[in-house]
Amino acid sequence: MAKTIAGSEKSIAHPNGNERQHAVREERPEGHIPDFKAIEESAGFRELMRKKKAFLIPTTVLFLGLYLLFNVIISYTNLLDASFIGDISWVWVFAFGLFAMTWILVTVYMKRAAKFDEMARETLVEFNYDKEENR
Repeated sequence: MAKTIAGSEKSIAHPNGNERQHAVREERPEGHIPDFKAIEESAGFRELMRKKKAFLIPTTVLFLGLYLLFNVIISYTNLLDASFIGDISWVWVFAFGLFAMTWILVTVYMKRAAKFDEMARETLVEFNYDKEENR
């Protein structure tokens, strides 16, 4: 299997007579093909996947559950029709709460994703697959 890397620029003549500078890509064999099976079986990778699942599954269930619950409540019940403040009903409070929940979950996920990325990088370092030429 070969890996493509960017090389130098070279003038290439086109059929219309114009010459343009283009980056030439050189083919070279990869020096290191990772052992994906060993990475998958490593303690670091298993810990990464355990932590990701422990975060993503409950978060996804919460997110989808509240969005679906909102639709069911407003379609089949009158629970949220009561007044919250003045002419503002609980439907509006719930709906804006969904927006707030979305922004909060995105923010929390971005912070957690940085930690997950660091764990993944540490696992790759363990298998000597962290150098730019190996990507």
